[in-house]
Amino acid sequence: RMPTEVFDDTQDIVIGLLEAELPSSTADSSYPYPRLIPVGREEVRTFRTLILENDFLRLTVLPDLGGRLYSIFDKRTSTEILPSTSKLSAVPGGRRGATLPWGVELYTQGVERLNALGPTSSAAEPAYEEDSPGGIWLGESVEGTGLSFHLHYSLSPNRPEFSISAKIFNRTYTDLPYNGALAFHVLGGVASFDAGAVTYFSEIRSCGLWIDLGESVFDGRSLGDDLVLARFTESRTLAPRQLDSFGVRVVPFSGLPTLGAANAHGAATIDPEAVRVQVSEIRLGHKLVVLTQDGQTLEAPVDLYPEKVLEIPAEDLPSPAMELVLLSPTKEELLRVTAHRPPLLESVLAPTSHPRTETPFEEVSEENLYRMTFDVSRRHLAYLLLARKALTEKEYLKAENFFEHALLYNADDHLAWWAKAMAGRLREGPGDERPELLNAHFMAPFDPVLRAEAFLAQDQEMGKDPSPLLKSLEDTPEAFVEVAALLTELGLNDQATRWIDESLRHVDLVMLRYLQAFCFLRASRMHVEAAECMAAANRLGFTPPLPWRDVEWLAIAALHARFPEDEVLNRYLMLRSSGA
Repeated sequence: RMPTEVFDDTQDIVIGLLEAELPSSTADSSYPYPRLIPVGREEVRTFRTLILENDFLRLTVLPDLGGRLYSIFDKRTSTEILPSTSKLSAVPGGRRGATLPWGVELYTQGVERLNALGPTSSAAEPAYEEDSPGGIWLGESVEGTGLSFHLHYSLSPNRPEFSISAKIFNRTYTDLPYNGALAFHVLGGVASFDAGAVTYFSEIRSCGLWIDLGESVFDGRSLGDDLVLARFTESRTLAPRQLDSFGVRVVPFSGLPTLGAANAHGAATIDPEAVRVQVSEIRLGHKLVVLTQDGQTLEAPVDLYPEKVLEIPAEDLPSPAMELVLLSPTKEELLRVTAHRPPLLESVLAPTSHPRTETPFEEVSEENLYRMTFDVSRRHLAYLLLARKALTEKEYLKAENFFEHALLYNADDHLAWWAKAMAGRLREGPGDERPELLNAHFMAPFDPVLRAEAFLAQDQEMGKDPSPLLKSLEDTPEAFVEVAALLTELGLNDQATRWIDESLRHVDLVMLRYLQAFCFLRASRMHVEAAECMAAANRLGFTPPLPWRDVEWLAIAALHARFPEDEVLNRYLMLRSSGA
């Protein structure tokens, strides 16, 4: 296969001519740019283009028309995904009096940029290795608003997919109106939003786009002829010197007269004439399962190639197909299509969401946490909560990266330094002391988590004698609970239970028993072991230290749901219900 190629070219386009008129005041929406008036005449102009091309797709960018993506050509079926044209004419409207709703373009304030019809800086980014993507960078330093941007298109070397990423920066010392967006002027299709992705389909052109939103959050989603993915439902502000970054991954598909389903693996449909499947990469030794109207389940091994749409004519089936499933050799479900797919929505506008995180255990979705990362005042917290989710899922490298982001915005958080070091230890195993721990020791040398990390970094021993490393903590017994709470809070059940096992060799506390029981229930449903912890807690009775941390109350509530008749537990629970 050919690697991704990046090169310059030119294209002749019939362009509608515009007349410029200077604005009369700073209140003019076009200020400081001239207003533009269509004059009703056309002329052939030669435009410089930047091309990204692989075996499957050819992307054409016009750097001198605002950096818009002008063409997405699917070489597999010789289909232009965007409406094909050799004529571009601006229409009345927009902030400058004329706008060009064509291709894919970047918005910085929720509408077309003031320089959307002007030149941008550009540079090709060659693929230096055969299996690396090629890219195109575009940028604009000043556009009359104090905002600048960098826009990047990259094309996969071996798949029919590309990515668009944007970085928008406030160059000033004041808040600026802001609403970053990607506008797909696709014209004549419909779109729907589902599970972090947008699917656009044009029945007229038998093609569409599956757009993966990834970690970017777009609250404003206008899904009509113009598919606009905006950061917010209405304009907000970008703080002084604040940078906002977002991006999408786009997988085009074509050669399908209707759409049943699409995702990163490809697209498929069931129509009266045939069952059709188009994949995004070579799929050998896979299995296609078709459920027919008469209840039969048909299975067939298939080898699928991105260059060819698999078609199974309706007459080859005993009765009309009702459902189709594509399975990998390991029986992973890649695509599922039903014959009665709900109609695609023509427009959806998501409500503005401002998730609150008054406590670390408030249930906040990962999508909302990514949304919070835009808010400078809560960015540090958002990344900490994302790191906690990653730790819970044992994705330690991902957790380290999130802690790193959190520390970029609040380097004084010694617990984040500690947690980042611990995530590294869990990923790589015990080793030399990590530099993050040195930072934490420098900022908070007496914090018990540092003594705990020294213990947990040792090889696990099954001896009955208490570790001498933790002898000093016996003077402040609640320090054992503090560390247990922090580990439980991070979702590290195995680390928490190991810590509590050792802590109980030094001091026996009710809350240590409760937290251990909670970890058993949450991590592995070890109900017998949890019951033993509860029995041990009951033998201690209602004694201090009393619960006050959010994680302690969370544990008590979960244990109460499992052991509702436990009298000692109920006494602790009454502390909160009575307002203590």
